[in-house]
Amino acid sequence: MPTAFVHDIPAQRVVFGPGAVVRVAEEAARLGLSRALVIATPGSGARLGQRLVEILGVRSAGLHAQAVVHVPKPVAEAGLAKIIARDLALPIVAVPTTYSGSEATTIWGVSDGELKFTGRDAKVLPRAIVYDPDLTLALPATVSASSAMNAMAHCVEALWVPDRTPYLEALATDSARRFDAYLPRVIADGNDRAARGECLIAAWLAGVALAAGTGLQHKLAHVLGGLGLPHAEAHAIILPHVTRFNLAAAPDARARLAEALGGGDPADRLAAMLAGLPIPQTLSAIGLPRGKIEFVAAEIAKLAITAPRAVSGADVRTLLAAAF
Repeated sequence: MPTAFVHDIPAQRVVFGPGAVVRVAEEAARLGLSRALVIATPGSGARLGQRLVEILGVRSAGLHAQAVVHVPKPVAEAGLAKIIARDLALPIVAVPTTYSGSEATTIWGVSDGELKFTGRDAKVLPRAIVYDPDLTLALPATVSASSAMNAMAHCVEALWVPDRTPYLEALATDSARRFDAYLPRVIADGNDRAARGECLIAAWLAGVALAAGTGLQHKLAHVLGGLGLPHAEAHAIILPHVTRFNLAAAPDARARLAEALGGGDPADRLAAMLAGLPIPQTLSAIGLPRGKIEFVAAEIAKLAITAPRAVSGADVRTLLAAAF
């Protein structure tokens, strides 16, 4: 018999296609937004952020270009999309420009000191996503690679967490297959619009698949993020090691990943993917002090993770030492 499950994820409208960014005003109108605040990173604010202000026209309430990685608490409180949505129940129209897939999740996160806090709330799920592959053409290979591996971590984790469903497993498997096939093309030629489009679709599928929940992979990435390590790169570096550890107790996930990634050992395949990308390959290279390994191990041990296998502090120390 198949494993019992409950499938219950909130609805979300997705608009995909080259040039789709011009439909942002239409999507804002559909949601009844008469004064929409454009939130962007400092780097994208002058370029895409200002363009969105112009597209929104009279519906624009201005530009807030202060979004940063890990969302420090003061920055979140000053005005970040998911925190505003969580606290005020206002709708989000997301316009992604990387492959992280967070626009398709109900997860919010903020950091405070050396700790990162995350939660789930249906209110933070963007009500609409506008995917325009043309907006990713200027994305550097380093960011393309790291954000895609961040999303790949969503795919892998979705295949072994207890609350997975056949639907989410199917999305995760297809997303992994697309990243395996098209991310190398994006890295080889950033102007490959077809490959860029496929990676955006893969990012969306991976984000939806994360509705299954999170485990060791994401818990580790969040603790490392609290220490100031770049989130996407940390995900990429630890993914082959966490995969090798967890798949020893998850034969069904192993079989699905092996099929999606072209056969062989999935952990080895992920390690080979990482080695072929223009991003850091070790935790030491992204700034983890060796002395912090014990801190991370202790934080993870407190969580008492048991699926798909129990994780001890010693297990985490061994895993991080291999990734260091």
